[in-house]
Amino acid sequence: MGLIPLLTRRKIPDAMSHQKDMLAAYADRMVNVPDVAMQLPTGSGKTLVGLLIAEWRRRKFKERVVYLCPTRQLVNQVVAQAEAEYGIDAVGFTGAKKNYSPADRSDYTTRAKLAVTTYSSLFNTHPFFVDPDTILLDDAHTAENYVAKMWSLEIPTGDEHYALLRTALSGVFKNHISGLSYRRLTGDWEHSFDATWVDKLPTETVLALTERIVDVLDAHKDITPDVKFTWSLLREHLHACHIYLASREILIRPLVPPTWTHTPFQNAKQRIYMSATLGAGGDLERLTGRAKIERIEAPEDFRRAGVGRRFFMFPGLSLEPDACEKLRKRMQEHAGRSVVLTPHRAAAEAIANQFKEKDGFEIFTADDIEASKKAFVESEKAVAIMAGRFDGIDFPNDDCRLLCLDALPKATNAQERFFMSQDGRVGAFE
Repeated sequence: MGLIPLLTRRKIPDAMSHQKDMLAAYADRMVNVPDVAMQLPTGSGKTLVGLLIAEWRRRKFKERVVYLCPTRQLVNQVVAQAEAEYGIDAVGFTGAKKNYSPADRSDYTTRAKLAVTTYSSLFNTHPFFVDPDTILLDDAHTAENYVAKMWSLEIPTGDEHYALLRTALSGVFKNHISGLSYRRLTGDWEHSFDATWVDKLPTETVLALTERIVDVLDAHKDITPDVKFTWSLLREHLHACHIYLASREILIRPLVPPTWTHTPFQNAKQRIYMSATLGAGGDLERLTGRAKIERIEAPEDFRRAGVGRRFFMFPGLSLEPDACEKLRKRMQEHAGRSVVLTPHRAAAEAIANQFKEKDGFEIFTADDIEASKKAFVESEKAVAIMAGRFDGIDFPNDDCRLLCLDALPKATNAQERFFMSQDGRVGAFE
């Protein structure tokens, strides 16, 4: 592409050999392909590859380019890298659309700068980004929840705003599910297993109950803006949706998000999916609603370059839980700065309480490092504790040398939990 020499403000001397190989493969075969997936493992510099393609298309074709990230923290991280390290003009869009500054809006609409924003900023019923030419989806392997959320009506347990709606829907389902399932659905739990229960309402039952479900949701659609907007998309297509019943939530959504109905995404000239793991079983196509995605695999000799390597430890294979906990604490004290990823907030709070007793240790949450990691990186003794999936957070070199995974978030919504609970038997359901 020959773009790097033109980036006069860059701090990097050049792209690495595997990055050049990926860029060459893209330029040779994929410039005019509607859907392209690029695989580069974690730590291999896929952000630079994506930003170079984005900037090249902006300059060469005078396109509006939108670079999507899962979280606000990653938006800020990508913008900082683009401006400070690569010399690429980019502007971040986070928060409410009404708060976007006129200057930032103009920079995007006039194609003066790349736009970097979250998935939810594009995948909603009234996005600011109505006509992007090129869309890059970073961490595409984690995008399913962010993309499908636009067509996912979630009715959680324990939120008073949804209590009447959940009760009404549970009443509709009562005579069509077992007594045990109804008790689990309504919070009458007898065993700890009940808290993790999830099931799928048979499709023939959904079809039989469609009229009653529509009546209930029509009567309760104004309880929150999210319910109102999502129901407006699903109401005429309930026959194409699945309904998952769980102790934590009721979820109504299509199996495959109908992205072809979302004009800003469908009408883009090109969509580029960047991921550390693309898979070969059609997962990427399913989670993004695309029929065919062409792939650029990582170069064959990439692993010999020694980029992105990590030293992994699995203390649970030989140590008891208490010993594992002691080892983690000692390693964190030795490292000075560490990051801990936990599957839920309760676990994050428990670990934070442990460090409140440690002299001189600062505790950071995801919100604390959303705008900038500077305070964390400059602290000699600190721990950043974050709940949920935080793929893509970059702590290169001495920013942080220790990452602790406190269990794994194996599933984040009722559909995922249902698939996992079936133990390979989902073929029985369409």
